[in-house]
Amino acid sequence: MMQSRKKKVLFVVHQLNYGGVQKALLTALNAIDYTQNDVTLYVRKNRVHLLPYLNKQVSKVIINQDTTHYYRKPYVIYLLICKHVGKLFKRTKWSASIQKKLVAYLNKSQMIYEKNHYFCSDEEYDVAISYISGYTAQFVAQYVKAKKKVMFYHASTDENHALHETIMSYFDCIVGVNANVQKKLGEFYPNFLNKMTFVENYVDATEVFEKSRACASCAGSSREGKIILCSCGRLAQVKGFDLAVNTARILKNKQIPFVWYFVGDGPERLKLEQLIKKYGLVNDVIITGMQDNPYPYIAGCDIYVQPSYEEAHPLAIIEALILCRPVVTTATVGGQSLIQQGVNGLIADIDEQSLANAIIRMMKEETLHHKMVEYLQNIDHSDDFEKYKKRWRELLEVNKNEI
Repeated sequence: MMQSRKKKVLFVVHQLNYGGVQKALLTALNAIDYTQNDVTLYVRKNRVHLLPYLNKQVSKVIINQDTTHYYRKPYVIYLLICKHVGKLFKRTKWSASIQKKLVAYLNKSQMIYEKNHYFCSDEEYDVAISYISGYTAQFVAQYVKAKKKVMFYHASTDENHALHETIMSYFDCIVGVNANVQKKLGEFYPNFLNKMTFVENYVDATEVFEKSRACASCAGSSREGKIILCSCGRLAQVKGFDLAVNTARILKNKQIPFVWYFVGDGPERLKLEQLIKKYGLVNDVIITGMQDNPYPYIAGCDIYVQPSYEEAHPLAIIEALILCRPVVTTATVGGQSLIQQGVNGLIADIDEQSLANAIIRMMKEETLHHKMVEYLQNIDHSDDFEKYKKRWRELLEVNKNEI
């Protein structure tokens, strides 16, 4: 009997630097059956710090090496001049329409380059997966040839509604990262309900435990009778680290002894450092910078805090729960999907006073904290990966007559 060929699967991602989506992608690539699937990964931007961690069974990695200076193109210069003239004369709507044209032109130019340089042959994939929404999904929708197309949605907001409305018809499957995100997608795009499903991000509990023990607790040296808090993530506006600093200010004013570790780096770092200094929190709030292994910080804290303004399915919360750290989170879609109020953590409103109140409650109610730790210690993670692999088998299924 002739053996059936492997399915040709393409993953497309915007970049491969540190971030929740990128970590989730690496895990997804570990869950695929490579005896049945021949996998290609295309990275649209040459930012690939996580490339050494990629599963070695991925047969081909394509990295976009485009060095075109798009902003030097005559039409782009013309549009930029028009936009600035509009701003100068306070023609806000006109200037906004020019900006829209500019973005559309730049994206189309870049996608045409990518198509011509990396996807110009007649090669057809069995499954093409845009592992993120937005313009990367547009590229997969309009410039990649595949029998089945899948789009992942890692957000709980709808910032690219007009774009998604035009491309969702190209996709056979639209995947939220949990049931709550799937529900939100259904509200945003009711015409595409029949295409929607969800696949929850998976975190390897064994790996997290092992890495958490890789060195002595990073928080231990600063404890000295203080409560240790920890928050991990990119120092970007959406992650709410400014909210965390304001919360720390409230704790300090109440004379609560604590040390709060911000594990990460990003565009908001300088602003946060200035805010920390302004409020006299330099000994209380410590920015560690980006860490290849953040788990000792999480394992060494008393309470893990997720202060985000928006989250779909935060891996950091999952990691904290695996390490049996009770969580205080803001009431984001992701926070509410992972935290059971009073069982494995507390959910606060998205403001500093509510967040401070939840942290203080967790600090003072030792019985509550102990019950949460005990609950988390009794969770069995042994079947999680098999369930995750099963979801990916289902997602990669293609009509056998088409292969």
